[in-house]
Amino acid sequence: MKKITFLLFFLASIVHSQTPLGIDVSHHQGTINWNLVANDGKVFAFVKATEGFTYDDPNFQTYMTNGVNAGVIMGAYHFARPDNNSATDEANHFVSVAGNFIGNGFLPPVLDFEDPNANTHLDQIYSSQYLTNWVQTWMNRVEALTGVRPVIYLSSHYANFLNASLNVYPLWIAKPGTAPNTPPNDIGNWNDWLFKQYSWNGSVNGISGNVDLDSYHGTTSDFNDMINHLGITDYWQNQFSVYPNPVSDKLFLLYNEQNINIQKVEIFDINGRLLKSQKINEKLLDLSNLQDGLYWIKFWFTNQKTKTFKILKRL
Repeated sequence: MKKITFLLFFLASIVHSQTPLGIDVSHHQGTINWNLVANDGKVFAFVKATEGFTYDDPNFQTYMTNGVNAGVIMGAYHFARPDNNSATDEANHFVSVAGNFIGNGFLPPVLDFEDPNANTHLDQIYSSQYLTNWVQTWMNRVEALTGVRPVIYLSSHYANFLNASLNVYPLWIAKPGTAPNTPPNDIGNWNDWLFKQYSWNGSVNGISGNVDLDSYHGTTSDFNDMINHLGITDYWQNQFSVYPNPVSDKLFLLYNEQNINIQKVEIFDINGRLLKSQKINEKLLDLSNLQDGLYWIKFWFTNQKTKTFKILKRL
């Protein structure tokens, strides 16, 4: 047990020193080689799913599927059009398109709130209270439909213009021209941020032309907790996690419950095909025999509860 504890501490010190980096894309990026994106060190990607009430990004499904298969942590965003539609209609449409990519193993859903074009300035058309109410309605509806609290993407201008009542939602702040780890200045009515868009002209292997670059405000361990839980209310929300994820060979199960042990572990490929089932009574799982890729791991506990995690295995 001392050896395992020491190894866990060593892995923790490595993980806490890293800042996950990612990108955000839409159909404007054209064909993307997601394996090259992953190999270029991009851990996550936000993908445009919808805009307004009637527009679906034509590359959304392809990007999401290929990104997942390449081991990139994927998430969906919606481009708001309060100048055209009700927030409820837009939220319903977004979830109808992106719902399969919201939940454990994915980034939280995002409302991209900005001026729709150079000639339309939302703050010149609507009051701060009106736009705040519109955003609140969208966020409430998406959270009610998915169980996941959304993130809001804003410029500093709109982070100041919208009411402080919205700062209960995590902030993705636009700060192009900054370093990925530099704290953003002027985040308006927010006290903290979750993501920062630090470039609009990035270069990433696997993508032709410029692409937006993003950083996560936290460690890899924090990032793993976010994609494994995402604020979803369930019995295991705060009690259990797997560590580290991505994993090389050794996976630890961390839990705080007393008098509960693991009875059985099942490993599935990303398509849900059972690969392995074994009885186990340790918190350490050897995954050295698995190939690189995404897997589902289901733990069965002595209190008859189960918990499933999505993990990425890398050599």
